[in-house]
Amino acid sequence: MEKLKREIQELAESAARLRAVIDYLANEKNLMTSKVNHIFILDMQDYVAALNRFAPSDSKISATPAEIKQVNHLLTQQYEIMKIIQRDYIRVKGSEPADQELYDKKIRQLKRLKIINQLLLQDNIFFQSMLDAKKISGTIRIGEKKNWLQRLFRR
Repeated sequence: MEKLKREIQELAESAARLRAVIDYLANEKNLMTSKVNHIFILDMQDYVAALNRFAPSDSKISATPAEIKQVNHLLTQQYEIMKIIQRDYIRVKGSEPADQELYDKKIRQLKRLKIINQLLLQDNIFFQSMLDAKKISGTIRIGEKKNWLQRLFRR
């Protein structure tokens, strides 16, 4: 049972890191102008909120621009942790018949979170390719800033 608590805490810390990255991206107005990006960020926020209900975390972590590319790593890490937690719940469920309904509820919740996680991993591939295609740097700047002379003589 102690191992299960440690794994849930590890999932909560990973969710807090992902929340920090998603909050950072959500505050970037240039990024949020694209409808596809906006929907992806909203889906990620919903996923993090669901994770927070399963594994609550009070830690306040801030994201740096370099962590934008870590979304894939964090989602993959969370999937692996959820697989371990699910396996441990099944093991504990068999040894403690009194809490069968609670464990069944937790296992169903984990299955849903794993499915959402896999869908977000697929969407993240497209999201990251859009970031790369637009040459968005760590500070999330889209395009190049034109000087006043270029703006004056544009066609």
